[in-house]
Amino acid sequence: MPLALPLVLLLGGEACPAEAPPANANAFVRGLVGAQRRGEDALSRYAYDVTDVRERLDKEGRAQRREIRQYEVFYVRGRPVRRLVARDNRALAGRDREREDRRVEQLVAAIRQGRAVTETPGVRLSRILERYDFTARGGEVREGRCSLVFDFAARPGDADLKRDNLLQRLSGRLWVDEDEHAVARLEARNTSGLRFAFGLGASVSMLSFAMAFTHMEDGVWLPRRLETYAEGRRILFRRFRWRRTSTYSNYRRFEVDVQEAIRP
Repeated sequence: MPLALPLVLLLGGEACPAEAPPANANAFVRGLVGAQRRGEDALSRYAYDVTDVRERLDKEGRAQRREIRQYEVFYVRGRPVRRLVARDNRALAGRDREREDRRVEQLVAAIRQGRAVTETPGVRLSRILERYDFTARGGEVREGRCSLVFDFAARPGDADLKRDNLLQRLSGRLWVDEDEHAVARLEARNTSGLRFAFGLGASVSMLSFAMAFTHMEDGVWLPRRLETYAEGRRILFRRFRWRRTSTYSNYRRFEVDVQEAIRP
């Protein structure tokens, strides 16, 4: 996703045993929507940990400043709740921990009462598979499993999706696990510049994403890593380069009725 870690849009690695590529790449990828949605819904049956690393980079891609936050994530009525547990590898303690516990308790109460929608709104991958045109590129072995590889580019026109002004400026590559027909990895980057607040707030010249998923024992594919890189100018002249990496780990199944309470 980044400049320091450039978005790789060329195939690499060992080739899989040749299997005829899908005759209609668009129809094949859109046929994955159901499986992708099941994976997204399955996520709410797990609690898990997220390590969030945010970095400011110099022009060589070296980190000038790094902030690390660690979260426990659980779901209440299908909605994610993040509880901050550590900053820069130091466990939250004292008043900071009390404030965070109080914030989470209030959020959980609001969700149960129907007053909160979600803590981290976003766009589901299953919803945007129809946003793009796909072209089959063959097969590739990734982490010991065969994947079908597709390039994609935005379909012309507007779509009824959140952040579509961004989505229509992305292109990239999609890896689909051949055995289970599940999205295993996605990489994308912008095809044109992005402006916010008419260019007076920020102008983004490069934006890239890389998403990797992990295969669980019960057959679903859940997020493993999300990396975002952005480069541009803020307030007309000030240059910025930053990278954000979220790593998902320690997935564990939980029973909603038992574990929706906040434990001290």
